[in-house]
Amino acid sequence: MLLQVAGHDRENYKDYFSTMFRQRKLIFHDQKKWDVKIIDGLYEIDEFDRDDTCYLMSFNNRGDLVGSLRLISTASPHMLSGPFRPMFPEIGFTSPSIWEVTRFAVHGEQCMQPNQISTAACELLLGACQFGLHNGVRHMVSVYEAGMLRLYKRCGLPNPELARHRTEQHGSVSVGLWEISDELEASILTATGLGRSGAATAPARAA
Repeated sequence: MLLQVAGHDRENYKDYFSTMFRQRKLIFHDQKKWDVKIIDGLYEIDEFDRDDTCYLMSFNNRGDLVGSLRLISTASPHMLSGPFRPMFPEIGFTSPSIWEVTRFAVHGEQCMQPNQISTAACELLLGACQFGLHNGVRHMVSVYEAGMLRLYKRCGLPNPELARHRTEQHGSVSVGLWEISDELEASILTATGLGRSGAATAPARAA
């Protein structure tokens, strides 16, 4: 099950946000060794976790938060225009119809779809597409590591790569752009085996 939450609702979902930021710290700081901001030694929170930021949160059948991602309009400051700018100086987007996907994180999920990808990961990708369809978003942009291409392929997404950058610490890092469409939604549904109702996000429009 997916929940769509805006940053300005953080006080109403304190436990969910706390768990999400803890999981992000475990994945991006502890496991991947990324240079990210850590708050109180427990939470990964940066300047892009703002009131106008949107989040998708995936819960398992027990109601535990097992995955999340962050969505930001490129009309506002975002990671590709900030910390990722030195990697991809030739690429930039500033449009309310293009949103950035970052902090894709899955932690503790045991359930798998027929494509051998975790249910949470499949739900989050489908949810991002449906978020776009519901909110007039034409494209999603993301910076991702090479290993994510396998996940995208198995979830019915085309190769989105626009440019590639290699770092000593993390190897190959790419920036990609997806066109949001009914066809993309159908492709994800087919590849993941998810039902339309199984990945429905909150109907509220983006802030």
